[in-house]
Amino acid sequence: MNKFFLLLPLLLAACEKPSAPPPEPLRPVKTLQVGATPAQGGLSLAGEVRARHEAPLAFRVAGKITECKFNLGDTVQHGQLLARLDPEDYRLSEQASAASVAENKSGQTLAEAELTRFRSLHEKGFVSAAMLDQKQAAADAARAKAEAALSSREQKTRQLDYTRLLADSDGIVTAKECNAGQVVNAGQPVLYLAQKGEKEIAVHVPEGSLADFRASRSFAVALNAHSTKTYTGVLRELAAAADPATRTYAARITVKDADSSVLLGMSATVHLRVEGDSSIRLPLGAIVSRDNQPRVWKVDEAGAVHATPISIDRVEGDSVRVTGGLNPGDRVVTAGTNLLRDGEKVKLLP
Repeated sequence: MNKFFLLLPLLLAACEKPSAPPPEPLRPVKTLQVGATPAQGGLSLAGEVRARHEAPLAFRVAGKITECKFNLGDTVQHGQLLARLDPEDYRLSEQASAASVAENKSGQTLAEAELTRFRSLHEKGFVSAAMLDQKQAAADAARAKAEAALSSREQKTRQLDYTRLLADSDGIVTAKECNAGQVVNAGQPVLYLAQKGEKEIAVHVPEGSLADFRASRSFAVALNAHSTKTYTGVLRELAAAADPATRTYAARITVKDADSSVLLGMSATVHLRVEGDSSIRLPLGAIVSRDNQPRVWKVDEAGAVHATPISIDRVEGDSVRVTGGLNPGDRVVTAGTNLLRDGEKVKLLP
């Protein structure tokens, strides 16, 4: 009897069903809902705010700079004196030309008086027609010399005026290459003046994105200093040939609704807005390769993942353009794709 009570716990333990193993914890993954991002192209280009019209200013004569009356970033007005050359040599040349004008004017007056006197003598028969012709030719030559001397003086006077560099329009100084004591040649830029008004974004377009860039009807422009505000841009200019060093195409995007916050020299980001683009863009981390076929892990309504084949158009930076296999609204795994199994349930991270 005692032996029976000793064996009873063992018999009861043998009759109990084995306990089920604990459920496997769900694997946490990051996901992305296809089509949930704004309707714009995936290409973003870094750029710089520039003026629509920007030109170098230079002296029209050579000389030594004596003063520069501007600084980088100054706002200047039309006709304002910006810089000056040493005018002494040009002043001496202008004085010499003025003396030449007076000398030739006197010669013209004498030649015309001589012609008048000989014309009177010819009418009275005291001189021949040949002598009158000689006096007429001398008077014509004196008149021509006087006119040439007068033109030369006007040229020298202009050269003297050209020793003063004036602003040809209202604008902002964007570059300065002017220093007192510097000797410059005629036409050598000493500053760059950006006219006020229309603002543009200068960007460089990669070769692989050129087709999308041309197809874009408009652009979203964001200043890095004011990232919360977006401006509308349109393409104004696109280079016909790529830069031989960078293999990119220079382009200018006009900012249509620029305000006082858009300042020259600011850095900006231009986003493409491609109308009618039905392709989907995913990060590179969402793509897995199975049997030499690109796939993504698509999450169904029950939270299970399934390897779904996709068609890829091309890679754009750190993203890919998907042209088939997914529909807007599908949810795909973007991080944690390497350890998943088909049909496995996952935990979606926020």
